Amino acid sequence: MRLIAFYILLISSVNLVFTQSPIKTDTLKTYQIKRLGKNAVRYGDIYAAITYFEEYLEKKPKRYDFKLQLADLYRKSRNYEKAAATYKDVFEKKGEKYPDAQFYYARMLKATGKYKQSKDEYTKFTNNKGAKELENIKQLKKLALAEIKGCDFALDSLKEKSGAIITHLNNSINKAHIELSPILIDTNTLLYASINEDKLKLYDIDKDQRIPMRKFFIAVKNKDKWTGGKVFEGPFNDSSSNVGNGAFSPDGNRFYYSKCNFNGKGKMICRLFVSYKEKNKWQKPVDLGELVNSEEYTTTMPTVGVDSKKQQEVVYFVSDRPGGKGGMDIWCTYFDEKKKTFKAPKNIGNTINTVGDEITPYYDFSNRTLYFSSDGFAGLGELDIYQSIGEIKTWSAPENLGAPYNSCVDDLYYVKGKKPKVKSGFFVSNRIGGVNLLNETCCDDIYEFIDPQYVNIFVKGKVLELGNDTLNKIVGSLNQTPVSLYKVQSDGTEHLLKTTTTDKSGKYEFQLEEGLNYKIIIEKNGYFTKRMEVSTEKIHKSDSIKLDLVVKPIPKGSIIISNIYYETAKADLKPESKESLDKELVSLLKDNPQLIIEIGSHTDDIGSNEYNQKLSQQRAQSVVNYLIEKGIAKERMLARGYGETKPLTPNITAIERQKNRRTEFKIIGTIKNTEINYEE
Repeated sequence: MRLIAFYILLISSVNLVFTQSPIKTDTLKTYQIKRLGKNAVRYGDIYAAITYFEEYLEKKPKRYDFKLQLADLYRKSRNYEKAAATYKDVFEKKGEKYPDAQFYYARMLKATGKYKQSKDEYTKFTNNKGAKELENIKQLKKLALAEIKGCDFALDSLKEKSGAIITHLNNSINKAHIELSPILIDTNTLLYASINEDKLKLYDIDKDQRIPMRKFFIAVKNKDKWTGGKVFEGPFNDSSSNVGNGAFSPDGNRFYYSKCNFNGKGKMICRLFVSYKEKNKWQKPVDLGELVNSEEYTTTMPTVGVDSKKQQEVVYFVSDRPGGKGGMDIWCTYFDEKKKTFKAPKNIGNTINTVGDEITPYYDFSNRTLYFSSDGFAGLGELDIYQSIGEIKTWSAPENLGAPYNSCVDDLYYVKGKKPKVKSGFFVSNRIGGVNLLNETCCDDIYEFIDPQYVNIFVKGKVLELGNDTLNKIVGSLNQTPVSLYKVQSDGTEHLLKTTTTDKSGKYEFQLEEGLNYKIIIEKNGYFTKRMEVSTEKIHKSDSIKLDLVVKPIPKGSIIISNIYYETAKADLKPESKESLDKELVSLLKDNPQLIIEIGSHTDDIGSNEYNQKLSQQRAQSVVNYLIEKGIAKERMLARGYGETKPLTPNITAIERQKNRRTEFKIIGTIKNTEINYEE
């Protein structure tokens, strides 16, 4: 009789493992125990392998090669204390042969919250000349440097106080096996995945007893209490596969999820499936196809966004396929709604992906922010939660969410709540305090968070239209006008957060975060682009900022640039002319990168027609050359001299001649529509 005590564990490589129990070694010889341990490792049976290797090392305590394997198994089972002690023993006794044991010893010290000791060991490892012989030394040293920064960050982060309240969900949801991928269907309905059993059970595989598979469940909130355990209705759960990682499309008509099974080599392979809702009923799920899924590499953990330019659905997911940056990476694929097909995946780039693992992405398309977990950046623990603004391959530098969302262990599956004006949501962690049948950090449970001290800041106002004359008079408000909010990073880069449209009264509104810098941009056909900076760095309590935005129509005729002066009978710009160009034209052209303009220069009638024509052309070109120096592309400008051919007034008095000596600009086209009209 072969009994299986089935236990599913999420590790950084996202495999599923089981343990054989009970294991009796009394009648076995030493070489048999070793062989059984090696076989257990080969089949991914971590807990059986631990038992066999512990027994073997009692008989062969100087086999440090097996002791190092045992330390790796402790680490994979998230028994950080035992892993730390075993790695330390290996390094102290056989460090010259196994220098990587020091790296993992430092890692386990960090996983148990011993940040100062961990930093010391990581530093020693980076200076360990013997480690140069390691095949993966570049990767390990790169991770070690990030971990050193992480130790410093952790020590600083733990000094800061947070008002967030973290709650471990009750045992109707958190069971003996791990729980994962919480996501809100609505404010009172939580979807998650689990094996809904309270304890480990034995299964006789010789009698073909069916081992349970992970399923989707629903938890419902009633009077601030969550109650789980109800099976998620629909064609998603599968008695022959482990399912999880559900994600809805923005319109709610597609449901993506992972379906996972072991392949012939003992590796857990996940594939992505999608179900379409038709007539309010979920249809049979379909495989995303071989362009996305793979027989050899796992494809899992989907989340959904929308490309801001193409307005096309994008599915982000996790995979260990070739072409990544190392370990598990985040990838994306486009969904063609008409054909119901998916394009070849793209890696989302090394701003997000590292030599470590990046997993459990969640894309908040309301503010274009990706939340994900990684062990490749400077963090508090094993896997930390980060956030980054952007899409596809353009992302802001990831920011660590800090404590209490992150801890010294694994923190992952961060998702936001659905209540407006409240910072709340869920995440998953194996921190101390969860269900811990195997060891105190063995098991992933679902936690809820809410921050009652969250500062609600709003910016709101109207978009107003300025008259197209010299009076600068407001002539009304603009409805159906797109208004975009950008976050301004410390290095000056701007990342689009969200876009809204003004209502019938021309009103707009955005919610802001405390302590940040923003830019509001209005881009509307027929109007100059409007940019306005907004900062919340000095706002520390809930507040509302009133900000009306005034935009001006692009005139059809020429606009005189004031205070443009040249050296007498020359084309050289005077210093005050450059100041005027900086004020009136440089910023306008940078704010409106789509515009193509003509720079027109005019003279009075003193001198010959030929001379005035040549001088005015040189002066117009002088302005264009200056604008090129200020960073304006030369393709966007046309220099044209008109000489004395287009006077504004008769060239009789000195004042009239001065009015005729002018420099103007006018819009003659756009980058998107390069048809240029040279006639007035």
